[in-house]
Amino acid sequence: MNGNQWRAAIVAGFFALTLSWIAFVPPGEAADLGRGGEIYKLMCRKCHGRSGKGDGPKAKSLKKKPRNYTEPGFLDEHPDAELKKVVIEGKEPMPSFRKKLKDKDVDDVIAYIKTLAGGGK
Repeated sequence: MNGNQWRAAIVAGFFALTLSWIAFVPPGEAADLGRGGEIYKLMCRKCHGRSGKGDGPKAKSLKKKPRNYTEPGFLDEHPDAELKKVVIEGKEPMPSFRKKLKDKDVDDVIAYIKTLAGGGK
């Protein structure tokens, strides 16, 4: 191999190594659970409760009880995309958080909610 072939092989090797690393990063690993917990505490806990059972202090005044994240099967029945849509768009009685949360914030709070539902790491 000449010098150019070696350089091309090294670049190709690094490229392949980088792609393999990306392929094996588990989904949701980039979520910041600490940040998600803070967002939950500030924006969700008053209705959904400290442990996600839908029993927060404001829940009693609502006509429709907030979602209980700890119900068995909750995560199986509600994929991340659906949860994200509800957080962004709202769903009666929950308001939309479109103007209050960035996409990354929504991902972080969903990751935190998954820990309440028993699906976190």
